[in-house]
Amino acid sequence: MDDNYRYFEEVIGPLRQNRRFDPGALSENEEWWSGHYEFLKERGYMLRPRYRPGWKPSYDPKGPFRGTRAEDGQTMLHAAIMDALRTSDSLVVAMKRIEISAGEDQTATIFSDDSHNSDPRNHCVRIIEVLSVPEGDEKILVMEWMREVMDPRFRTVGEAVQFLKEMVEGLQYMHQHNVAHRDCSINNMAMEANAMYTRPYHPIRPKKRYDWSGRALHHSRTRCPPRYYLIDFDQSRKYDPSQPRPKEYALKSGGYTPPEGSEGTPCDPFATDVFLLGNLIRTSFLDGNTYLEEFGIHGFEFLRPLVDDMIMDDPSERPSMDEVALRFFDIIDKLPWWKLRARAVKKDEFPLAKPFRALYHVFWTASMMLLLKPAIPSPKPLH
Repeated sequence: MDDNYRYFEEVIGPLRQNRRFDPGALSENEEWWSGHYEFLKERGYMLRPRYRPGWKPSYDPKGPFRGTRAEDGQTMLHAAIMDALRTSDSLVVAMKRIEISAGEDQTATIFSDDSHNSDPRNHCVRIIEVLSVPEGDEKILVMEWMREVMDPRFRTVGEAVQFLKEMVEGLQYMHQHNVAHRDCSINNMAMEANAMYTRPYHPIRPKKRYDWSGRALHHSRTRCPPRYYLIDFDQSRKYDPSQPRPKEYALKSGGYTPPEGSEGTPCDPFATDVFLLGNLIRTSFLDGNTYLEEFGIHGFEFLRPLVDDMIMDDPSERPSMDEVALRFFDIIDKLPWWKLRARAVKKDEFPLAKPFRALYHVFWTASMMLLLKPAIPSPKPLH
C-alpha cells in the first residue's frame, strides 16, 4: 500500500469524520503547543514549522491529500505528545503533557537519576528534564523520541531475543526496586533507533527523513543495534518494601485484559506485570491474534514453556520476574548460533516471496559474520 495512502487512511481518515477537523488549521491540542512555542524555545526546544507563530499551510487544504504529502501537514499522533528539536544538538525529543495531580512525573523520573542510569539493567526511558508550564497545573516530560518496536521488522531470531532480553531485564529491575509498571504491553515499549539511521527520520512519518528530503534509510539491528525501553508510567506504582504489598485491580493493556481483570478481583500487581509480558511474547511472537492483525513469527517455540507459566490464570502460580529472568537467560544460553541467526519469518508472509528472501538472507548473514557482528546484537554501554 502506498505510504501516503496508508497515512491518509490511518491518520487523516478518522479525523475527517470529525466535522470540526480543518486540514488547513491547527487542532485544539495543537493550538496548546503552538501557544507555548516561545516558552519551549526559551528552554531550548524548537517545534516544527507547523507550530510556529504565523504558520500558514504550504499545501492546498482542499486538495486530494489535504496536506499528507507536505511536511507541515503532519499532525500530532497523540493528543498529549509533541515532537521537537533540542537546539543544542538537534536531538529529536518527545514532550509529554501531563497533569501535576496525576503524579506521573514522580514515577517516571524514579529511574532517570545517575545511580539508575549507570546500571545496564535499567531499561526505563530516561527523562531528560521536567518543564513546569507557566500557567495551570501541568508539566511537560522531555525524553528522547523513539519509534515502535516492530518497525523496522526483526530480521533474525537473535534480534528479537535482544529486544526480549532488555524487556525482561527492565521489568525485573523495576520489580527489584518495588515498582510495578501495570501497563507493560508492546504499546508501552519503544525503540531508540538513531544508530540504525543514516539520517534522522521524521517523527510522524518515520519512513521519511526529518527534513522531508527523501526516504529514511536504515541499517539492520544486527549491524547497528538499537536500544529498547519501557515507557508510559502513568499507571505505575511504587510500593513501600517494609509494608505488605497492596492488591491492585488489573488494567486492560494493549487490547488484552489479564484473567484477574476479567474477574474484577484485585491481586498482586507484580504478577499482573508477569502476565502482560508473557502475553506480549505469546501474541507478538508465538500465536499472534488475527483479530488485531497480529500473526506471530516462526522460530520462537523455545519460549513456549516459559510463556505458558507466565500467563497462568491464577496469579499466584506465575513465576516472579527474578524466576522469569533466570529461566529466560538459561534458555537463550543454550540456543545454537544458527538458530539465533535464522531469519525471523512472519507467519503471514507471502509464500512466493519466501525462497527469494531466504536466499538473500544467506548472503546477508555471511556479510554480518564477516563483519564480526554477534548473533544477539547488543548496543554499546551508555556512558
